[in-house]
Amino acid sequence: MSNQPAADDFALAEGATPLAAVIEAEIAAAGPITFARFMELALGHPEHGYYARPGLAWGRDGDYETSPEVHPIFGYLWARQVAECWERLGSPAAFDLVEPGAGSGVFASAMLDWLRARAPDCHAAARVTLLDGHAARGEEQQATLAARGHEARTALLADWLAEPEPIEGVAISNELFDAFPVHLVERRGKELREWYVTSEGGSLRLELGASDPAIAAHFARLGVEPGEGCRAEVSLAAIEAMRALASRFRRGYLLTIDYGYEAERLYAPWRRMGTLMAFRNHSPQPDPLVQPGLTDLTAHVDLTSLAAAAAAAGFDSAPSVSQSEALIALGIGEQLESARERASGDLAAYTTARRAADTLLDPAGLGRVRVLVQAKGVSPDGLLCLRGVG
Repeated sequence: MSNQPAADDFALAEGATPLAAVIEAEIAAAGPITFARFMELALGHPEHGYYARPGLAWGRDGDYETSPEVHPIFGYLWARQVAECWERLGSPAAFDLVEPGAGSGVFASAMLDWLRARAPDCHAAARVTLLDGHAARGEEQQATLAARGHEARTALLADWLAEPEPIEGVAISNELFDAFPVHLVERRGKELREWYVTSEGGSLRLELGASDPAIAAHFARLGVEPGEGCRAEVSLAAIEAMRALASRFRRGYLLTIDYGYEAERLYAPWRRMGTLMAFRNHSPQPDPLVQPGLTDLTAHVDLTSLAAAAAAAGFDSAPSVSQSEALIALGIGEQLESARERASGDLAAYTTARRAADTLLDPAGLGRVRVLVQAKGVSPDGLLCLRGVG
């Protein structure tokens, strides 16, 4: 029989969650845990994690709103890019269209709506796979697509990444990598330190300790490090996921849409407190340790490291651009003009699309999300979403 205390042995502080008890038990059994481990449990625990919750709400009814939930126009524009990628691959009779971290399924649904109407040959060729970290999400994604007359294979992300067969096509993700666990580090003089999660009096708190040598090696490879007294995040898990994703491809494109910066900017000495954020009910939360399992956690992505991980598998990267720049290049203005012309007696529909465009392009909001385009066996140069940028 195990001597480890069970979660039920802990008296939870007011406002705590079932997952807090699980975390308390792990700390009691093995000592303080890295923030990366805390975030892994907070978001990915199979029963109590944030993304494992049944009936997880998305968009305005959830804790945050991502671009696909703002309006289908986002999916329509990226479907246009997918169609161009398919053509550049030689318009194969079958190609893989993969969305890792497919969320509610509305992004894939909107893309497939557009492809079916505007690029039927590409639509017919697409073998669609939606990936997620939780089986329950796959069932919800299939239901979303079925309501629009679409079909897709769903799979657990880890299982799909481990499959041996090489694929040819496009993988497009939206706000996937910013949800991978991050190590929380801080430089003190010449020493790199790491923040751990521990427990005191029934409450979780952070304490500073020794850093994993793998993190120092990571910064050495980058040639940058946080400034003196600066807190920063490092996601070794995101880098490994990108490496695994890129390794599945024989030929094709990786389109990554995410909050992030190149390493030099992400770890700039003026960024004193890093980028880690916690959200509930569309409101930032001051303490990321409070109510684990009910709070979304996110940190900006190191685009330099993601590009390097894919490069190891043969991918070339174009310089990243903002979402605002990419959507303008993809024709959001033309889409709105077309919507205005079609509106005639439905001014409300056009007004909704116009407001959605403003939200998607807002340089202080979703417009500042970055787009990283990578290609293997073909060139990323001149791709539609990069055209006229820079």
